[in-house]
Amino acid sequence: MRTKIQNIEDLRAEIDRLGQVRLEMETELKIEVVKISAKITAPFLLLSKLYDFLGFGKGKSESKEGGDWLSSILRIGLPVLMNRFIYPKSGFLIKTFIGLLSQNAVKSINKDLMITIIEKLSDWIKSTGNKSKKNPEMADYGIPPDSETF
Repeated sequence: MRTKIQNIEDLRAEIDRLGQVRLEMETELKIEVVKISAKITAPFLLLSKLYDFLGFGKGKSESKEGGDWLSSILRIGLPVLMNRFIYPKSGFLIKTFIGLLSQNAVKSINKDLMITIIEKLSDWIKSTGNKSKKNPEMADYGIPPDSETF
């Protein structure tokens, strides 16, 4: 509640009290800001770790194993796909062996190799498509020879 200010000492006391209230509120707000920023930065840290792992980071994963985003995805996805669809009823040792072999095979696969394979495949498809098509005759829209006057 408000207190009645009668003289200068009451005014100074009220100013001191309001200063203390302000400091308490500021410290509470600073604590809340720290809590909120901690909650917000946790997902961003997770995303940055994920980007670094997939190769979108600025050189960390490139120097770590020489892989890019494709090889990072294949390093995880290929053993899962093989164990799930190709060898679903195999034992623990076979699945472990498949995982090790597929991860070693993925080290040689990168996005540049996949791009060259896709380009060669598309060139081959285009070349087989051109052989089956006949070249259309060029239409002559010039003056017909019978229309000349002598």
